[in-house]
Amino acid sequence: MTRTEAIGSKDARSRVDWANFPVGVVLIPTLFFVVLLTIWELAVRLGDVHVLMLPAPSVIWVKFVEDFDILVELARNTGVESAKGVLVGSVIAITLAALVHGIRWLNQGLLSYSSTVKALPVVALYPVMTVFFGVTSKAVVAMVCVGVAPIMFTFASRGFSGTSEHDDLMRSISAGWLTRMTALVLPRALPYVMAGLRTAVPLSIIIAIISEYFGGSVSTLGAYIRRESTMLHTVQVWSAIVMACLLGVLVFVAVSMLDRYFLRWHASRQEA
Repeated sequence: MTRTEAIGSKDARSRVDWANFPVGVVLIPTLFFVVLLTIWELAVRLGDVHVLMLPAPSVIWVKFVEDFDILVELARNTGVESAKGVLVGSVIAITLAALVHGIRWLNQGLLSYSSTVKALPVVALYPVMTVFFGVTSKAVVAMVCVGVAPIMFTFASRGFSGTSEHDDLMRSISAGWLTRMTALVLPRALPYVMAGLRTAVPLSIIIAIISEYFGGSVSTLGAYIRRESTMLHTVQVWSAIVMACLLGVLVFVAVSMLDRYFLRWHASRQEA
């Protein structure tokens, strides 16, 4: 194949991809969402459902716009608590996985413990966290850390435990532990770490909001939902839920963008 033909073939594939992108990724989910909201709106209005039971999407949207500045501030505080928990949990998990990846029995034992922790209802540990940190934001951060760390350890452990022909090359030149970690093991584990973050970060928002519902700062989404629900302000609760969903989507998109940036060199991110 000549260079001109190769370029033409690549351009053709790009045109096909861009032609299919809106239909498969944007248009169909958007249409489904619009249909769902329409059915919801009609069911509430035609069925004369009381606003305390289920407000119409249009009513929720009006309240969301009215309280947007307040909701953004609440979401920012929740996002900060979540980010702190993800950072602490990820650093602990990745460091531990890096230290034990060469010790098979210890790595397998910690993987078993991480699987057990992932199976636990993390929110049930909140009373225990309050014993150490009080009913404060630190308890929420600790909850997120406990929920995130086992996930990150599992993904990081898979990355560190991989092997390739480059391992033999490193041994043949008697490369030290630090050299192998920085030049081989860490780059090989990075795709697994980013995959773990794509799983853990949206989950951290959920854990943070549920933990805030039980205590912590009053200027967070979870505390706002608790406060408004006790006063039967259903519309306000739904507007906060909408903001929580937007926050989850935004952090997932942010992590996906970081994934594309840090792994732009990886074979899976290269164009065919």
